[in-house]
Amino acid sequence: MSNHSNGVSPSRREMLKAGGIGIGAALVPSLGSSTVVASNQGDPTDPDVEQVWEYREDGVAHSIVSETDVAIPMRDDLELAANIHRPEDSGEYPVLLAFTAYGKDIYWTEGEDEFGIPWPGDGVAYEPWGPPITGACTFEAENPEYWVPSGYVVIVVDPRGFGRSPGTFTGFSSWGRDMYDAIEWAAQQDWSNGNVGLSGVSILSTSQYYAANLNPPHLEAICPWEGGPFTDYPTHEGVGPQTSPDITGTFPAPSNPAWGAPEAENPPEPMEKKEDEYFAGVSTPALVCGTWSSQGVFTRRDMRAFRNISSDQKWLFTHGRGKWATFYQSEAQVFRKMFFDHFLKGTDDRILNVPPVRIETRETLQNWTVSQEEDFPIPRTEYKKLYLDAGDARLGDDPTNSQSSISYDSTEQDSVIFDFTFEEDTSLIGYQSLKLWVTPEDAPDGDLFVTIRKFDTDGEEVKFTGYGAPLQYPVALGWLRLSRRKLNEEKSTIWEPYLDYEAEPREVDPGEMVECHIPIRPSSTHYSEGETLQLEISGTYLGKEDLEVQYPAREPGQTPYAWETINEGEHTIHTGGNTPSHLVIPEIPSDTPGRGHTTDNPGRGPPENPGNN
Repeated sequence: MSNHSNGVSPSRREMLKAGGIGIGAALVPSLGSSTVVASNQGDPTDPDVEQVWEYREDGVAHSIVSETDVAIPMRDDLELAANIHRPEDSGEYPVLLAFTAYGKDIYWTEGEDEFGIPWPGDGVAYEPWGPPITGACTFEAENPEYWVPSGYVVIVVDPRGFGRSPGTFTGFSSWGRDMYDAIEWAAQQDWSNGNVGLSGVSILSTSQYYAANLNPPHLEAICPWEGGPFTDYPTHEGVGPQTSPDITGTFPAPSNPAWGAPEAENPPEPMEKKEDEYFAGVSTPALVCGTWSSQGVFTRRDMRAFRNISSDQKWLFTHGRGKWATFYQSEAQVFRKMFFDHFLKGTDDRILNVPPVRIETRETLQNWTVSQEEDFPIPRTEYKKLYLDAGDARLGDDPTNSQSSISYDSTEQDSVIFDFTFEEDTSLIGYQSLKLWVTPEDAPDGDLFVTIRKFDTDGEEVKFTGYGAPLQYPVALGWLRLSRRKLNEEKSTIWEPYLDYEAEPREVDPGEMVECHIPIRPSSTHYSEGETLQLEISGTYLGKEDLEVQYPAREPGQTPYAWETINEGEHTIHTGGNTPSHLVIPEIPSDTPGRGHTTDNPGRGPPENPGNN
């Protein structure tokens, strides 16, 4: 084995100047300076409130050996470049490994200097008592300052054709073979105990499914944290293409190889599987993170992954906050450590007594509760239909006999709204779906955007953390292009319509009424007595909200998301009579335990009374 390590990381700016290929996933570094702004204190809705949390950049851990550009041999004699962080004391340690498309040498503390863009408020390491995110922590990877002192080796690898690794990129799903080889290499090193786990966020999560499908002998556990495999399932149920954020144009993946590729390079072929085939191919013990706050990106696939992976031992950690802030937050790190200590060290059996599902239920932007459940969706869920009534813009428990309709301009920030006020405290946890009879009056197709909102007893909207922080978002979102409305009847349920994405698109005649089912992303929200659920249907993202498309979104009124739509003219929604349009909601019976304790917690760390956290 050759070792090209010289102990010095290349300049990230030099790597970016060297050029490279673009990638289609979020690349957002944190602020790079001697102190890092991490979260709001006070009213987080007030843009004038100063961002005040700060922490030291120099770190707290000692006796860590860090090597850069360590060569890991592949089966075709190509060598991938890796950064390895391990304890100074000799011994055999478990390994946490990740492949990243962003460059192993981009660290959380470099963002502003390298990209020339301020990234405050991302909430990374917002706990002043926790391990800081230092110059040793690769973007979206595990923090060596936490894991190495806990007796782990942390390895971050530049995949073939990215960063410091040479070679030809043949698609993200092709990474599985190289990850297999890297896992087996790591298991055989003198400092390894032979047990390897995978962990990381976004693309570092996505790649884990490709490796796990190949069953490397020494892969003992995985922790995909918000990011499922890329497949041909229509990401937003056919709506699009998505025009913002333009990640590939804004953040090119670095390419500055530390050495050359062999002349006889034989890069792996992409793995071609359907969505559920990827999940079924995972039998490794798994801790999956799914979030309510990434409605436009990760939420649907993460929850489906937990439901459908074949692993006999699997856990789901849900939350409704920022993905990076939560990943590096104390509770989440301790949870992952308990998981990996069992499967990689064999020293902690507590995870076996932890219920499989951690449910975080949001009440307001700052308050949430936590409960432990046996499965997701929660088995005792009672699915209830709320019927649309266009006559008085409401949702009701019973269908109306009289048929009525209401229209909106699908090309403008116009929408139709239906309200339902709860007469008692109610928790809605899981999947919602919308069955509609709709007419595109002036076109053979149409894009529908569905928004679920919460209003308090004063009529003020309650918003929650959403991807693209510090923006605040409604409860849940749904999409559908009418021509893609055909369902896979075998996979569909009343609460999760599943599109037959292999079917040919079916357009309609302008003015023709069609029946359709719209999947709505999973969510977990508590409504107190007198609070209101609002359903909004429109032809534009977030309906009547007047939003500026901006990436990264930094201010209220900005959104990182935009889609190109095919909408023309009016859409008419039909309700009542022979067109009983309805919303399916997932009620958790109020006479059963599981709501946990209100934290009165502004999202800065453990509450004073953690309850059953």
